[in-house]
Amino acid sequence: MTKKILCMILCCMLAFGGIALAYEGAAPVTEETKTFSILTTNSGSKYYDWDNMVWWHKVLENANIELDMELIDNSAYSDVVRPRLAAGVDLPDIVRLPGSDDDMSYANSGLFLDLAEYYDTLGYNIKNHFEMFPTLKGSLTTPDGGMYYVPTLTPAEANMRLVMVNRGFLDQLGMKPEDITTLDEFTEYARKVKEADLNGNGDAEDEVPIFIRSGMIGLFRMYFGIDAEGWYMNEGGTVICTAIDDRYKDFLTWAHDAYADGLIYNEFASANYDTQAALYSTNQTGAIIHFISNCTDYSQDINPDWRFNVDEPIMVPLAISGPNSDKVCWGRNVYSGGGFGITSFCDDPETCFAFLDYLFSEEVGVLTWYGIEGVDYNIVNGDYEFTDVYYANKDNYLTVMGYNCMALPNAYQLYGSKQCNQVRAAIDEFSKYVVNPSIGYSYKYEDENEIINAYSADLNTYFSEQQTAFIMGTRSLDEWDDYVATVKSMGVDQMIAVNQAAVDRAAQ
Repeated sequence: MTKKILCMILCCMLAFGGIALAYEGAAPVTEETKTFSILTTNSGSKYYDWDNMVWWHKVLENANIELDMELIDNSAYSDVVRPRLAAGVDLPDIVRLPGSDDDMSYANSGLFLDLAEYYDTLGYNIKNHFEMFPTLKGSLTTPDGGMYYVPTLTPAEANMRLVMVNRGFLDQLGMKPEDITTLDEFTEYARKVKEADLNGNGDAEDEVPIFIRSGMIGLFRMYFGIDAEGWYMNEGGTVICTAIDDRYKDFLTWAHDAYADGLIYNEFASANYDTQAALYSTNQTGAIIHFISNCTDYSQDINPDWRFNVDEPIMVPLAISGPNSDKVCWGRNVYSGGGFGITSFCDDPETCFAFLDYLFSEEVGVLTWYGIEGVDYNIVNGDYEFTDVYYANKDNYLTVMGYNCMALPNAYQLYGSKQCNQVRAAIDEFSKYVVNPSIGYSYKYEDENEIINAYSADLNTYFSEQQTAFIMGTRSLDEWDDYVATVKSMGVDQMIAVNQAAVDRAAQ
């Protein structure tokens, strides 16, 4: 029996009452306790004591679901799972994929059920996310209309990337955070940092006006009105290559000038976390562009005596505008492929899917990120106030309870909960400025994947190398036309066509 016939039979049973399930998006998922088996890993906190994750077991209790979980170390997960999927026998009810399945080899193997009908009839909570993230349903859908996986979602608000500036440096310069509202004002602040001994160590030349870690400088493209990713869809729905757009040249001009003036960290192309931590420990960093969810930690890195929820954050997040943008913070694709599949070995895929949908409810989001009311938080005047137990995080309490556990599908919808109050307020304030990549993840046809495999790696390498060269000045922007011609010769038009076709399918 093929997987499509099986799915049709199950859907007919649902339509005509052959399967009794009263689930409508809330707990309990089922009146009678059901047990499902699952093969998975925890790629989030990388903590594996599932039996003692109290918050998640409360979720299961509410849902009336029991799990027979095989939880594999994340570092070995791919090596463990791929052979078992290749064998294709005796698989558990649910399997977390070892990758994104870009070529749809697992989706086409018959191992996983097409869940499209279940999304329509039982996806009460997931469909709420479809409304919040318009590209999500298209990203989950294969070119032939199938939907094989339940995702883990990474909403952008608590993971937005933006510039942050050093409050202590601002104070010494007689400035306030609200004085920096544009990229020009940000650049002028960086220039003032370069000219002064703001950390007071007697060396006026050791401050780093703008620290940037490897791979992050492209985030500044958002201020020039283009995606920080390689491909961009304009308002008319036309796909362009970001790296040959005139606005990208404007970004390179700004970055080159800032680098030449000593404002951008001289090793931005290779700087890593250790470099960042060393600079913070000696209070040398004037500004950084990174995740707002790291803001609280940065204050503690600069001053270990910094007081949580008492002192103002040392690194202040800012939403600023650019030469070709309004105020903007960079988001991310909410879904990057893969996820959790229900296998053809599952004898009750309907209830299984309903359980997975329940994991996207607000109730589960609060429980698995905020914890248990009265223990981890209280609601005061409609707001969440976290307890000392939550904030103290003694003996890694939050992780032990299940915070950031990615062993099951869910959404990082409350990821900012560990931030200090001031940063949480900034997340709320700046969420209206978040811009996500204009092109979401999508599955491709076989011939489209062949084009991607033929051109993508070389293009990405060339883009990265030339971006660094233009910024550092080892290649002059006077050679822009030659650069564009080279990109054209490397298959960029074919890549644009593939992305355009995917965008057009997703819009249908």
